[in-house]
Amino acid sequence: MSFFSGKVKMNLLFQALVNGFKGIASSPWSIYFETSDSLVIKSAGSTGKDKLFIKFEKGNTKDANGNYITVTVAEDVALADGSIPDGKMFSTRNFYCHTAVVDSNLLTDYQVSVTADRVIMWMAGDVNSVTGISNLGYFGLMYRYSQENHSGAQGIGVSYLGFNGIRTVKDLDNIQTNNVYKSYAAMVPTNPGWGGLYHLSPCIMANNAEGPRGELHDIYFAPAAGVSHGDEITVSNKTYKVYSLTTGGSSFLPGNTVAVLMQ
Repeated sequence: MSFFSGKVKMNLLFQALVNGFKGIASSPWSIYFETSDSLVIKSAGSTGKDKLFIKFEKGNTKDANGNYITVTVAEDVALADGSIPDGKMFSTRNFYCHTAVVDSNLLTDYQVSVTADRVIMWMAGDVNSVTGISNLGYFGLMYRYSQENHSGAQGIGVSYLGFNGIRTVKDLDNIQTNNVYKSYAAMVPTNPGWGGLYHLSPCIMANNAEGPRGELHDIYFAPAAGVSHGDEITVSNKTYKVYSLTTGGSSFLPGNTVAVLMQ
């Protein structure tokens, strides 16, 4: 697992993310395609047999006023120009750090965790702006409950203006009819409980057509009681970082407080 983070002016955000991905030593994701305004990374997953692509684009962050980058997951990307070939499936979402366009000189916080199967990214807009938000993104494979003969379970989810779930590249019929999976987790009435222990619940991704397909890697729902943004919870020698996320729009998560294994 690799991790990088920083705080930059919004008009420098895209390049900072590019530099972060390129700076990971022995990264499980290779740089597949790059221009000044886009970056495509590729991974074979922890199985070594998957075919995963994530495309990051500048969105409007390089403009005089901006508030989002654009992220796409795809089953294939053309090496020549970074485009998605005809007939290949993909899912795209804008990943916001402010609720409205703002002066691109404002600062943006970012934290990025990378494994062979997924990229988890948190961004937050300038705390001095009333439009700044705390937003979490998940890009890549979920932990699949059943063996699948393709990498269609790779998906995209954001906690602000998302799909109300993870939108995968394919559903189990290799199409995009039932490819949004909502997150389900156990809801407990209080936290912490007996022994001062915190309850963390896996985020199970399911829909009405197919039932549960899998769960998110390294993200757990945490009831908001007893925790604050930035707290750390240690479980079996692993430290999970607590994020309190901005409400509004449709989240891929079961609630606004989660604990994430970032590094």
